[in-house]
Amino acid sequence: MSAARLTVTCAATQPFNCVMSLKAGSTFLRNLVWALDHGQPYSADNRSFPEALPSREMTREELAAEVSFFVLRDPVERFFSLYFDKAIGPEATRFGWIAKTLKANRSFHDGPGLTLKQHRENCHSLVLFIKARLNGQTEGPVNPHWSRQITRMRGALRFGLKPLLLERLEPQLLHIAQGRIPPLKAALDMVKNRNRTPRAVAAEEILTPALYADIAALYPEDIELYDLVKTGWDMLGHPPAIEL
Repeated sequence: MSAARLTVTCAATQPFNCVMSLKAGSTFLRNLVWALDHGQPYSADNRSFPEALPSREMTREELAAEVSFFVLRDPVERFFSLYFDKAIGPEATRFGWIAKTLKANRSFHDGPGLTLKQHRENCHSLVLFIKARLNGQTEGPVNPHWSRQITRMRGALRFGLKPLLLERLEPQLLHIAQGRIPPLKAALDMVKNRNRTPRAVAAEEILTPALYADIAALYPEDIELYDLVKTGWDMLGHPPAIEL
């Protein structure tokens, strides 16, 4: 019987393998892979960048011999990234159909100068929309921008990939690499500017206890996994071993 394999995103020239989800550092990691393989920062003007990142299927043993990891993002911060980027963001990044769908079925405010009350109403409508999609209550796909992170991370956990936190990605990645990727530090320096949509209002100002409870109810397993990883790094100084 052939050994089980996991499909990972990888660098073509370095022992670098990862599993990631959208809205959890995917653009940063894409640019990092480019810098590792090409020795220069990725530019949107470079038309040679492939539509998909390099990937390969690897066994648990092969992954353990290289720098193999997955990235988690605080689920509440990930929700707000989705809201600011895809629901009310600039035309170049937003999904226009989200606002149209929410306006047709729920309360949703669009345009500049929204009040905190309007932002909170928007977020509540977005929570209800995602909840209905995740629970199969409405027709339509579960978009990877709001899917549960645990869905992709179960495979990463089963194959022993190291868990890293998005907000501490650079130092944690250097820690687990242990010098096995010589150009890693230089590549990280090339991609320090992350892809962040400007926010007119801080998420902390919008967040209420009730809204937090609603978001937590959408992503309970994500929050549990994130807290385990964060606590493990804080207490141990290295990635914790997590059993499913």
